[in-house]
Amino acid sequence: MNNKALFTPCKIGSHDLSHRVVLAPMTRIRADAKTLAPTSRTIEYYRQRASDGGLLITEAIHISPEATPVWSIYPAVRESASHVPGIWTQTQMAEWRKVVKAVHEEGGKISCQLLHTGRVAQPAIAEHPLVKNKDYPLPPVSSSAVAIEALNEIDNQYNWDQASTPPRQLETDEIERIIEDYKKAAKQALAAGFDYIELHAAHGYLIDQFICDGVNQRTDRYGGSIENRCRLLFEIVEALVAVMGENRVGVRLSPIVNDPKTGKPKQIYFGVTCSHPTATFRYAISGLNAFPLAYLMLTEPRVGGLSLDPKSETAYSHPLSNQKYRELFDGVLIGAGGFTPQSAAAAVEDDVYDMIAFGRWFLANPDLPERIRNGNPLNVYQRETFYGGGDAGYTDYPSWDELVNSFSRKYGLMEQGEIGVTLKKEGSAVS
Repeated sequence: MNNKALFTPCKIGSHDLSHRVVLAPMTRIRADAKTLAPTSRTIEYYRQRASDGGLLITEAIHISPEATPVWSIYPAVRESASHVPGIWTQTQMAEWRKVVKAVHEEGGKISCQLLHTGRVAQPAIAEHPLVKNKDYPLPPVSSSAVAIEALNEIDNQYNWDQASTPPRQLETDEIERIIEDYKKAAKQALAAGFDYIELHAAHGYLIDQFICDGVNQRTDRYGGSIENRCRLLFEIVEALVAVMGENRVGVRLSPIVNDPKTGKPKQIYFGVTCSHPTATFRYAISGLNAFPLAYLMLTEPRVGGLSLDPKSETAYSHPLSNQKYRELFDGVLIGAGGFTPQSAAAAVEDDVYDMIAFGRWFLANPDLPERIRNGNPLNVYQRETFYGGGDAGYTDYPSWDELVNSFSRKYGLMEQGEIGVTLKKEGSAVS
């Protein structure tokens, strides 16, 4: 396997990286129930995946109670009473500082992904002890008072089993409050020692709800034209750069691709659609060049179903869709979504992306960069332990060294060359 392209040095801001295999941000829903802060398990999880000169991006870290979902609409999470983390309290910041310290001790760099989920957050957060009887703005809010559509096979990307509460439209004079919440979170991340922060502006969450006209029906300066709908994105980026400094802020976007035959989107999140996605995201991506960003991450619209096993995962056999945006962005471009070791190396070799973020395979293989480098088989991920729970499916995946020195094997193994083998039938992984 020719994977040399993934192991050439690169640079993000002032930091030199030794390889191009990135830990993608992945919701794990294992925060402390009382504090919504990282735990000792969280520290170990990131420490295991840190490597000398490697980049990790955290799971989504929520900037305020209004931004924070209580995932009781996931059956499995409801049963385990698990939570997502925040970064608005001093306790949360202090615990994230321990995570950062562990990553730095392994020689790695780490980016803090900041998120406001918008209409995805639900009113149940009001009952959490950190929030109850306090004067916090509460969810759900969005660009417009447009509810998430009735759940079906297309819209239900995350296996909810309950209907969501319709959001209220944010008033124009509330936008500054949202920006201030992001700034406060960035200051917390800076105090925790993060090397970068990443603005999560993708996957159907608040900023995506402003960018896309399937939700945004506003008539003020944040609605209507593409320029207006991207205004919040740019204003938040400007505010975050002011806090973090140059080359320390990343952005994540998930450009929508409409099927030319049906006109329907190939991949959407939480029902967020866009009538002219290519024009919209070309404007957004081009506009980000005005800021001294660390990187831009784009999600490929090919993520498979949550119930599929690796051998039947359709995402691994789909060609890329976002290469058309490469020429628009001047900085470091990271690709995420449905990559195999082979297709990742091809995407970097062909200069479609500078770096590749792996989610499921990095989740299951704490030493993923070295396994790819050496061509070792990969632990097969267990989907039922993705969200919530304890050590199982979180910190108990073995490294290759641990595996070869152990007589027990809890997880299956898969040869790297077997992943996405249908790509060979379809031609190049990059098209």
